[in-house]
Amino acid sequence: MAVLSPNTFTSKSTGKQHFYLMAGPSNGPLIIFLHGWPGIALTWKYQLHAFASLGFYVVAPDMAGYGQTWTSKDPGEFALEKLVPQYLELLEHVGRKEAIWCGHDWGCGPLWAIASHHPEVCKAVIGMSVPYRTLELGLNYMIPYLDRELYPEDEFPYGQYDYQVFYQENPEAATRQFESDIPNYVRLIFSRGQEKGSRERSFTVNTRNNGGWFEGPNTVVPEIPLEMTVIDEELRSELVASLTKNGFHGATNWYLNHSANEKYGLEKGVNNGVLKMPVLFIHTEYDTICQTAHNPRAGLQMREHCENLSEFMIKTAHWGMLECPDKTNAGIVQWILEKVRDSWPGPESRVRASLL
Repeated sequence: MAVLSPNTFTSKSTGKQHFYLMAGPSNGPLIIFLHGWPGIALTWKYQLHAFASLGFYVVAPDMAGYGQTWTSKDPGEFALEKLVPQYLELLEHVGRKEAIWCGHDWGCGPLWAIASHHPEVCKAVIGMSVPYRTLELGLNYMIPYLDRELYPEDEFPYGQYDYQVFYQENPEAATRQFESDIPNYVRLIFSRGQEKGSRERSFTVNTRNNGGWFEGPNTVVPEIPLEMTVIDEELRSELVASLTKNGFHGATNWYLNHSANEKYGLEKGVNNGVLKMPVLFIHTEYDTICQTAHNPRAGLQMREHCENLSEFMIKTAHWGMLECPDKTNAGIVQWILEKVRDSWPGPESRVRASLL
């Protein structure tokens, strides 16, 4: 198994410290993995080990606000226009001019922004759960593509994204709720989903009415057995340590820049937002929030703005890379061999890939 080495670098433009994990040969094709809310670099552990063993050079940062990377109580520090240059500096720091970039959840924010603003650094891009031309452009580009059969506009104007409006209206309450019982909220957040999650109304639809996530600020958080989650003890311990050290204010701040991100995305992107590099989108079928699998409108803008788009689906809830790592990895391997073949490490690695 590949060794995951911890590293840090300091942004030249901001002076802020970033932490990242790396593995694999430093001369191998580079894949950079960007995690989402409320994860850490180790969220990608199964991908880091698998692709490093195939001969890829893999890098996964603790994203801003998490783990051993900087955090701030200033929401403006988490606007994509502020964050994207720092991940370009990470690319420069590891001595490369381009990479295959892979993001999940809020990691898709900078992922899609990098692809649409700096295509020259993207050999190819992979998004999980969150389609292109949605989250990175803000709520105004998410609400029009809701499944209105599930979420009638007069009853659920914001659909499953009601929780994101709650963040904007009362960020302190959202932060306070999760900080009230970090160990058990980690287990709850990373609990396994159910098949019905893709076709039923999300539990997040009443977040504002409830005054918080789940049942609101007075939610009694159960101590979910670890085997009912998608994490192991190593990752659970690291997640709890990260969120105990930093709190949830950085995690919350990612949600507080919709207007700034929209302006950045529409005014400073290139090629009218059209992506010409190979793009892979991975649907997490049972995802109760993103709900892309059975709502064709969810990926409409992505399909219209990607010239070389591939898609596949895994039968898992939101945390696909943790719940179904083998299928996630095999799908990515097949796509690289078909669409980004010149980024394959070599013939001996191709044999190992056939065994995944």
